[in-house]
Amino acid sequence: MMKNFNFNVALIAIVCSELLILSGCSKSRPSDLPELVPVTLKITQEGKPLAGATVNLSATDPISVYTAAGSTDENGVCLLYTHGQYKGSPLGKFKVRVSRTEIIPKPTPRPKSAAENEVFMKNAKTNPPKTYQFVEEVYTKAELTPLEIEITGAMEKSFDVGKAVKVVIP
Repeated sequence: MMKNFNFNVALIAIVCSELLILSGCSKSRPSDLPELVPVTLKITQEGKPLAGATVNLSATDPISVYTAAGSTDENGVCLLYTHGQYKGSPLGKFKVRVSRTEIIPKPTPRPKSAAENEVFMKNAKTNPPKTYQFVEEVYTKAELTPLEIEITGAMEKSFDVGKAVKVVIP
């Protein structure tokens, strides 16, 4: 009898934990979230795919509260997500902002010894890391970018962000 009781308790625990996991995994969609449609953007720079760029859509309608964004892959392709978690973009007119930043030199792991720390601190003082922007400023700001898109349904669109630059971000 004790074996049946332990088996039943274990079975109930497993079922309950599965239900908790499944209910926790599904993100509840906000009730005011508008219709979202799949949007794929291809970003190039000087005609070549721009990998590692961040793409943001800024609504031209000032009362719009939902935004869409994504990152480009090695082919310059970006799938948009609304508020970072809902696949797709709301319908509407948007300014397209594109940026690609990088910290050079790459941050190094924390030193493990006093000797490594001394070298680390010396290098940090003589060659501190800097953040660089690789897209012209005009494409990085909603008020400046000439890139616009009107999303009326599922779509694919390409944009070129001009010449490659390497500018230190203060």
